[in-house]
Amino acid sequence: MQTPKEIIIVGGGIAGLSAGIYAQLNGFNATILEMHDKPGGQLTAWDREGYRFDYCLHWLVGTDHGTYHDIWKELDVITDEVEVINHRIFVKLVDPKWGEFIIYNDLDEWEEYLVKLAPSDKRAIHKMCQMMRKSDRLDQFEDPPGMRSLFDYFKSFVRMGSFFPILIWYGQKNCNELFDSLGFEDERLLHFLHQLFGGQDFSALGFLMMLGWAHAKNAGYLKGGSLEMTKRMANKFKALGGKFAFEKKVNKLLIHNDQVTGVQLEDHGIYYGDHIIWAADGHYLLFDLLPDEFVDAEFKEAYQTWPLFTPVVMVGIGVNKEINTDTHNTTYLAEGLTIGSTSVSGYSIMNRSSYDPIFSPKGKTALQLQFESPWSVWENLKGEAYVQEKQQIEKDIRAIVEKHFPGITEHIEVIDIATPQTTVRYTGVWKGAYEGFMPNKDVLNGLPMELSKLKNFSMVGQWLFPGGGLPPSAQSGKWVIHKLKHETHEKFQTT
Repeated sequence: MQTPKEIIIVGGGIAGLSAGIYAQLNGFNATILEMHDKPGGQLTAWDREGYRFDYCLHWLVGTDHGTYHDIWKELDVITDEVEVINHRIFVKLVDPKWGEFIIYNDLDEWEEYLVKLAPSDKRAIHKMCQMMRKSDRLDQFEDPPGMRSLFDYFKSFVRMGSFFPILIWYGQKNCNELFDSLGFEDERLLHFLHQLFGGQDFSALGFLMMLGWAHAKNAGYLKGGSLEMTKRMANKFKALGGKFAFEKKVNKLLIHNDQVTGVQLEDHGIYYGDHIIWAADGHYLLFDLLPDEFVDAEFKEAYQTWPLFTPVVMVGIGVNKEINTDTHNTTYLAEGLTIGSTSVSGYSIMNRSSYDPIFSPKGKTALQLQFESPWSVWENLKGEAYVQEKQQIEKDIRAIVEKHFPGITEHIEVIDIATPQTTVRYTGVWKGAYEGFMPNKDVLNGLPMELSKLKNFSMVGQWLFPGGGLPPSAQSGKWVIHKLKHETHEKFQTT
């Protein structure tokens, strides 16, 4: 088989940018087609009246070591000039009945805090924190599925060490089952743990590993945020000779003899390629573009039965005043609260200016308030009804922030609301599910990168991996090019 020369990548988010960079590094000519007028997809931020509101980046797995760290270095996401910030506090929760609850990123500090809070659960707390400390030993495979040797699996087993039994025991359990098995009894502690991780059948492993990465200082924040991260990747892609084509939405795959030969755009333009990589929304591809006979059963089952992340409403608030908070991220739990048409159980307020000056001018503050809002609230809102919903949200948000920061209302210079419809309009993500499939106890294994009946075609991005997120999306972009090089027995290049 001759090495493909022309690679067409549909979607300019992190998966598409990653695929494009590795394609250029390996001698291909890559063109990224993006429906928006700029790259990044959901890895984005925007400026309003001197403030920057960031949709995506809060922390990133792989900021210090491991397979993901290698990818970030190869993609210019992390360079010698990029500062990594490791917050002391992951999040503070405030409950009207139970008071405050803090999750520290340092597990030693958090364990001491939890024992003071619930001394009767000392043994369970210690066991949980020990499992979290060990979880950093679980690293990702470097090579794609189908290209791993027995030695690769042996190395992974040895590296995991004492975390391997935890992986086996809790791999198919959710957080509620984890808390029950550890024997927690303190009512206040259980309340907060269930509020954070127990309500959506969240994977026990996901919980353990998230705080394990933070403890190992391997899940920091990249100063500059989403937009600067996207710019570094886009600049590297262009410097390597890659090409962008913006405002190009694909509405048809060109298929001949079960081979994808190119794509057709809404404006009727056509791009032909030796290999087509789909880095855009998975549902749109599988159920709007492809004939049913090409969609394998496992994809149909996933999109019909796997739970999705609930969409969010993100409200950026520019304040003509310096606001000091004791933590950068506070989640307020609530009962019977409605924001707009959404009944919420809580909301988060982040003080983005407290750790990154890029978000606001000196002496001012960029706050970000965020809450979950089911797609059913937004799916059929149009015209004046949509405008009125945003107006009501703004009114409710002003009242909320005034409660937390008395007198702030007169200092607000701008409020910018991004709804689930906003996310869908600019990125196409199905039902506004910003990270795709929820990683619950029954949904941990990913989907394949290929469809069995289509040739010259691959898929990358968050819809292949329950839990979604930036790291696996970027890794899938690397894997797809690695697999193309492997088919021709050529060496895969990372630099």
